[in-house]
Amino acid sequence: MGFLDRLTGADDGGDAQREADIARVEAGGIPLAAEQRLRELGAGEAAFTSELSVAGFALSRLDSVRPVCQVMGSSVYKVGWQNFPWSSWGGDSTATELRQLTDAWNDARARALARLQHEAELAGCHAVIGVTFEQNAHDFLSDEIEIVVRGTAVVLPEGGERTVLSDLSLADYTLLRRAGYAPVGVVTASSVWYIIPGWQTRRLTRGWQRYQPNQELRDFTQGLYSAREMAIGRATSDATRLRAHGMVGMTVDEHVGHREVEQNNQSRIDLIVTFHVIGTAIVELGEHRPLDVRAIVRQGGS
Repeated sequence: MGFLDRLTGADDGGDAQREADIARVEAGGIPLAAEQRLRELGAGEAAFTSELSVAGFALSRLDSVRPVCQVMGSSVYKVGWQNFPWSSWGGDSTATELRQLTDAWNDARARALARLQHEAELAGCHAVIGVTFEQNAHDFLSDEIEIVVRGTAVVLPEGGERTVLSDLSLADYTLLRRAGYAPVGVVTASSVWYIIPGWQTRRLTRGWQRYQPNQELRDFTQGLYSAREMAIGRATSDATRLRAHGMVGMTVDEHVGHREVEQNNQSRIDLIVTFHVIGTAIVELGEHRPLDVRAIVRQGGS
């Protein structure tokens, strides 16, 4: 019986299979139909699928990298109750990490990446190239977040002890390997901070004093630095655990929201700052290998 039959419940055991699939997901795995499809692709029983560009696919021949299939991992995650801090009676500025929200982002992403890696392993692949991230918070799910990761699983000529994830394109992956480096994994980290402004910042953002000459809102500036450094520090720690020599392709995604608060018969604007850091950890392996690049001229191009 093929995986499409299982997916549509044609085996007359649809309810039982759905319950079994839910148990698989609860254990951190994937549904049976997806597993069967991946095993068939890994065995070469179907045409390969990929998100590779034409140029990326052509470059894969340089290192005998063979694409096998697209893989995906996802997690819809319930965020636990998160209280927000209050300012002191003295009105001092404070910046505090919201650990409940921070841990939710990091755990949800880890689960999604683990499922992505598991799919690649089921297909017998050694690496996943071009890992992309979608991370969303939906209005209709006020206390849930969603993480979706995708990539192309490939077989490497030298094999590998474990499946390595990378957010690099296949072209960049080939160039990196030719330069004597190798990816050892994707590093990701999030940090969510709550920033309460001090009296000076409150006066400059509320009432008539907001029309004062240009001034830096130092409380908010410092809070942004704290959130960013915490996220980057966690990503660096992950790279260190992988024994990486460095990170490439790093992206830092920032989102700033605000919350209006009434306290002691006065109002203020607090900031909620979220930083997501994503990149690929690499190690140095050996000598540089020259890359033989021949010009490709497109018809009608200059």
